[in-house]
Amino acid sequence: KDIFNIRFVSEKIQDLSIRVVNIMGELVYQENASKFIGEYTKKIDLGDYAKGVYFLEITTDKDLVNRKIVIQ
Repeated sequence: KDIFNIRFVSEKIQDLSIRVVNIMGELVYQENASKFIGEYTKKIDLGDYAKGVYFLEITTDKDLVNRKIVIQ
């Protein structure tokens, strides 16, 4: 589907950046949270974008998580 869910828990206070970029590296979605702690839940709708491969990047003070998203 065109909608995907992000859910994670931050057990310590930290700054977050959530980004979705397309295969060309163009920014499709971005959200920043300063001094975040607790559970993060978000639905992101990519229905207005072309089918294909996207990358989810979650950056914290110390970590970077990358996940591939395929919209069919």
